[in-house]
Amino acid sequence: MKRPVILLLAGLLPLLPLAAQGAVPVITLQQSIDAALANGDDNKVLQGNLDAARAQHALNVSKNSFTLGGSAGYVVAAPYGQYSSSLPIASAGGSSPQGGVAGVSLAGPLTSVNLSAYPWIPPVGTFTDNTSSLGLTVSQTLWNGYPGGPSQATVDKSLLTLRGKELGTDASRLGIVYNVKQAYYTLLAAQRTLDTKNQIFDKQNQLLKQIQAVYDLGLAARVDLRTAQLNARSAQVDVDSATHDVRFARIAVATLMGMPQDSVFAVADTDDPVVPAATVEDAVTQGLARRVEIKQVELSLQSSKVDLAVARGQGTPTVSVNGGANVLLDWSNVNNNGGTVNAGVKVSMPILDAGGVRNQVNAILRQNDVFALQETQLRKSITTAIQNAWDSLSLAREKLELAGLSADTFTLQYQIISAAHDAGTASTQDLLTASVNAATAQTALAAAKSAVQLAALTLLNSMGY
Repeated sequence: MKRPVILLLAGLLPLLPLAAQGAVPVITLQQSIDAALANGDDNKVLQGNLDAARAQHALNVSKNSFTLGGSAGYVVAAPYGQYSSSLPIASAGGSSPQGGVAGVSLAGPLTSVNLSAYPWIPPVGTFTDNTSSLGLTVSQTLWNGYPGGPSQATVDKSLLTLRGKELGTDASRLGIVYNVKQAYYTLLAAQRTLDTKNQIFDKQNQLLKQIQAVYDLGLAARVDLRTAQLNARSAQVDVDSATHDVRFARIAVATLMGMPQDSVFAVADTDDPVVPAATVEDAVTQGLARRVEIKQVELSLQSSKVDLAVARGQGTPTVSVNGGANVLLDWSNVNNNGGTVNAGVKVSMPILDAGGVRNQVNAILRQNDVFALQETQLRKSITTAIQNAWDSLSLAREKLELAGLSADTFTLQYQIISAAHDAGTASTQDLLTASVNAATAQTALAAAKSAVQLAALTLLNSMGY
């Protein structure tokens, strides 16, 4: 075994000491799942997409938050005409006087607050006093069609989108786990089949040796020997075929686990998948509650409700209020101190939009109808899939029971005919035929066990597990 493979398997199997030096490592079902989620490329892509969605939502939230900024500068003013003698009063009214200026602004989606200060305004023109100016403006939108404004609608939709992405990621991870389990149980079945085929091969070889010895004594016909040789050769081919199945089933598991394809390992025996439902009705109820597809459609409906509220809000008035204050302080003469205070309200609304709002609302409502139909269709298809998987599992269990009875019967028949052959009351052909029937029944039993496991996995997958 190559060194990288040894290191990887050593990391995966810290709790599984080898039975002997050079023995093949044995991997459990949980270890194969953990390795696939930790090392598999599919899960890395899922996590990357989810991280990007979370970053986008965080960006939308930050855009809907308050920001605080500051500024500083210097203004040069050159008054002329009659304006020069009334500079302080004009400055108090909001003009830009000469001198240094500093400001602080607080801005939000619907709110803005700006504070500006001129600490020292030098004399200009005929006005010889030193002055200072302080200004404050506030603006607040009370309503513009959606609670919190369009940016809040963006955040609300972004959160729903993120939840949908999280649900989709969880569903895709369940898909990865399902694929790992399916590949694991397939490999486990291939290993069991190979063991069965090896046992059959050993028995056919022993029987061939027995017939060969009898034939050498002249007590068996040539056709008996040829039949025994044919059965032994057929058993060898079956072993080769089962070995091939094990190899490629192992490659499938290794690929899902992110291991090299030439890794050599075996999978441990494990219990059959357990279905947590006593009846098909219970299975359907659980499936409808767990399946991500239905939850995603419901999220789409919630997102559409946000779009509908925004669209309808475009036809309502926008109401905003604003106010401000400017103060001018004269350092030399307090009688020249002055300022202005203002407040206002503004209401705006569309008068003519050529039916834009109505058409947008109608389009969203029609899309909601489609979402409702999709949810109904999903519930029907999921119900059908679960019922079909439930019946398939029931049939697989019946076939397993029948295969077990058949294996027991043909094994017993082989034992009886073998005893009769030893007693001379059964022909060699009867013995050879009985051996083939017993081998075929054992192979069918192994296949039936695998079919039950895979059918249970399919049912669990259709139920959202």
